[in-house]
Amino acid sequence: MALSRRRFLHTASCTGTWLALNLGHTANALAADNNALQWQDLGAGLALIQGAGGAVLVVDGKDGVALVDGGNTRSASALLALVKSHTGKQPKLLFNSHCHRDQIGCNQTLGKQGATIIAHENTRLWLTTEILSKWEHQVYPPLPTEALPNKTFYYDSETIEFNHKLNYGYLPQAHTDGDIYVHLSEQNLVCVGDVVSASVYPLVDYATNGWIGGMITSLTQLLTLCDNNTRIIASSGVVNKAHVQSQLDMCSAVADRIGTAYYKGGSLVEFLADKPTAEFDAKWGNAELFLRMAWEGTLPHVTEIRRFGKRA
Repeated sequence: MALSRRRFLHTASCTGTWLALNLGHTANALAADNNALQWQDLGAGLALIQGAGGAVLVVDGKDGVALVDGGNTRSASALLALVKSHTGKQPKLLFNSHCHRDQIGCNQTLGKQGATIIAHENTRLWLTTEILSKWEHQVYPPLPTEALPNKTFYYDSETIEFNHKLNYGYLPQAHTDGDIYVHLSEQNLVCVGDVVSASVYPLVDYATNGWIGGMITSLTQLLTLCDNNTRIIASSGVVNKAHVQSQLDMCSAVADRIGTAYYKGGSLVEFLADKPTAEFDAKWGNAELFLRMAWEGTLPHVTEIRRFGKRA
């Protein structure tokens, strides 16, 4: 999409089509993309690139370059050029934190070059098929074979050695049903995709089976990987453990209120009118998209929503 997915989520503006991903860009447009990218050195061969859609972690060292997420398609050429200008190499390893287009922009280029692309199996499955995103009024076609993840896992965690010890695992049915984290324990850093939101209400994308109960489970799991000094890299920025805890507290309170509304037979209109996030809006902003998505995503889980409510 010509308009980044992240900007769309923050403004809830339903503009642009997937076709824009495949249109040629002028030299000026590519230069603008390149200038928009920000490289931040994190030390120990690590760097963060922002401005390409979702944040991208660069892991450089003797084994080559790995990326955690690959930004969007429009920025892919500029992003890979920036990586090469800093490291002298093209990435050999790429993680997809989930299936959204702000994370998979480098898949096709790196897949054609023979890179290993790691993702949860559900992410691979989403990328092999047409995704109907009703809330965006958008259809995402499948990716070509060379752009698909070529190493997947299911509901456990795995560890590989690539410059550092990289532990990665499943975050169950939160933002999507294919979310993963990548944990660099020796650097006290964890990448979490869009399961954590840095500055606005998170998105529980029911179009790809995300829901608020899974978000609560995943945030609880992430907290076990963190201490007060952990750097937590979300697609939308870098946060700390206290921020994750505040998101968990907010989601738990909202889940409790959704469960109560469901069991009273209330409607979405009535639920929104009750302003169920009033005490959280100063921190998280406009809640309407979050609440609509959370409400819709709870429909398949109506019998279990109450166990995810606010905790003592």
